[in-house]
Amino acid sequence: MPPAPDLHILVVEDDPVVRADLMAALAELGYVVAGGAGSLPQARTALETLSPDLVLLDIHLGEGKEGIELAHHLNQHWLIPFIFLTAYSDDRTLNEVRETLPAGFVLKPFDDARLKAAIEIARHTYYAVLQPHLRSGLSLQLPEPLTPRETELLRLLCQGLTNRELAEATFVSLNTVKTHLKNLYLKLQVRNRAEAILRVQRAG
Repeated sequence: MPPAPDLHILVVEDDPVVRADLMAALAELGYVVAGGAGSLPQARTALETLSPDLVLLDIHLGEGKEGIELAHHLNQHWLIPFIFLTAYSDDRTLNEVRETLPAGFVLKPFDDARLKAAIEIARHTYYAVLQPHLRSGLSLQLPEPLTPRETELLRLLCQGLTNRELAEATFVSLNTVKTHLKNLYLKLQVRNRAEAILRVQRAG
């Protein structure tokens, strides 16, 4: 897990003033600012050239919700944690955000304490808990790789959450959790949660 001083963070925010404020705040908090991007194309280029450890991501880039599109791109191609920064907290936006499995969600206007807390929780959750299992080759050894949702459920499963707690943590119904777990067990080639956890422990 990269320590805070070595955590390279990319800031994706279309407002240049807010972007500059964020980058300055990160530097003050002791993080390495990998760079900034103001649009979806710029962000994709920055990911290729800068290889950040974490992304701070505005939902609304320009006139649309291109931040959510970028979040799906991160899940599919980069597998690095991202935190949404937004002034919007309506139900529709939250539902769209939840589907991307962000590592955090910070409402604007932000303060340094909340920003640091979100980053540190995301850093620990991903690099100390989730990434070791990904690096172990668990997904690569499977006939069909796990989806981001299944990977998140597996992480929470290893923390001992019940099905009802899994539903609450991932903002879906209990029946949806059961369906995801059924698919997860099939991919892991196990029969139950105990065998799934054992599979992860052996892979780690």
